[in-house]
Amino acid sequence: MLCPRTNTSLEPLLIGGITVFTSAQGGVFFDNSQIFKFSSPELKHGQVLLKYLSNYTEGEGEVSSRVNCPKCPSIVMMRRYFSPLKVVEIDECPGCAGIWLDSGELAKIHENHLTPKERKLLAHEMATNHGFITIKSPKSKYYPKAPKNSQDTTVERLVQLALLNLQ
Repeated sequence: MLCPRTNTSLEPLLIGGITVFTSAQGGVFFDNSQIFKFSSPELKHGQVLLKYLSNYTEGEGEVSSRVNCPKCPSIVMMRRYFSPLKVVEIDECPGCAGIWLDSGELAKIHENHLTPKERKLLAHEMATNHGFITIKSPKSKYYPKAPKNSQDTTVERLVQLALLNLQ
């Protein structure tokens, strides 16, 4: 298989019995649904792969252009966001469901990983607001804010994370 960005050979890497393919620039290709064994910072597989990929510097090249799948070279990969926070845009093959992550994207996925409680709160907030997340402003700037409930704090934290990663 060839790297979709540089057309150089991808090297197989065995982590905990799972083979992924890495490029010399720090990109990584996952076969169908393998990414979920690496996407959480709590999972040992993800920690090991992230440590391995940290030896590479984040690429300066163009990563917004669409690429062909390393496994299915005739198929152009789709661009989509990995999570509801819309922080990391990944490449997914519509043929084999393989995932290509460019250099640094696995680290961003780990940084923006949501706990099950945060996912539930975000889903509820998006469902009740037609996909929009709202932050309530204080009633008056002259009076101290009332204590926030944990849901408001979590939603505000999620919005701040998303906004920080857009910069």
